[in-house]
Amino acid sequence: MKNYEFKESSAIYSIKINESRVIVVYNSNIDKEYEFDCQNSDKFDEKVSKTLENKESIGKLVHSCIKQQELVAVTK
Repeated sequence: MKNYEFKESSAIYSIKINESRVIVVYNSNIDKEYEFDCQNSDKFDEKVSKTLENKESIGKLVHSCIKQQELVAVTK
């Protein structure tokens, strides 16, 4: 499992990535985790790394991955 914390992001507090799940915690409520299915977590991990390297918005990345259904919300 890989953990990221974002001190610079206004939207995303943290992201945890494991084999087929991505867990996102938003700054709006750091006590709540949002779980997503991710078919290719390695590819998503690369995107997160590149986004950080390029100092781009991690919130935009997560939003676009959800829109493109790379991340699919797990309903409990």
